[in-house]
Amino acid sequence: MSLIDSGWAAWLPNELLDAHAAQLGGSADRRAFRKRLEAGPSDEDRERWERFSMVCPSRIDLPADAEGLTPERADELLDELGLTGQVAEPVELVLTLDHDDLRELERIRSARAVEGVGDADLSGLPSLSDTFGKDVGRNDPCPCGSGKKFKRCHGS
Repeated sequence: MSLIDSGWAAWLPNELLDAHAAQLGGSADRRAFRKRLEAGPSDEDRERWERFSMVCPSRIDLPADAEGLTPERADELLDELGLTGQVAEPVELVLTLDHDDLRELERIRSARAVEGVGDADLSGLPSLSDTFGKDVGRNDPCPCGSGKKFKRCHGS
């Protein structure tokens, strides 16, 4: 059973995912992992490593990049993250927002802070407890305005 759930898999660098697969797999997985380390990180690998370095728990001594990463060091990192033992220890995962996400969050927060929002008269709106089409016969036109009979539209 793998200790890496979808949350971890989305954030771990490819090198550490491959190191974990090499620990659980056979000699082919270990050989593929060694070849990956020998080839060095791709641009995508560098970007993923950088993203992980922002959310990595502070107690982990994560190298600045994957250059020169050895299988032994990758195993140590997985062990520090609690992903190699039989019982996974809780690990704090802090998510960061990029500039656009942060701007969107600030826009939502400022919209909530606007005075007068929520003071509108709601008495003219239909009740949420009323059933749609309660007083409509099956062969009457549907109140939604589709032009269909109620029984063929919302009455089914």
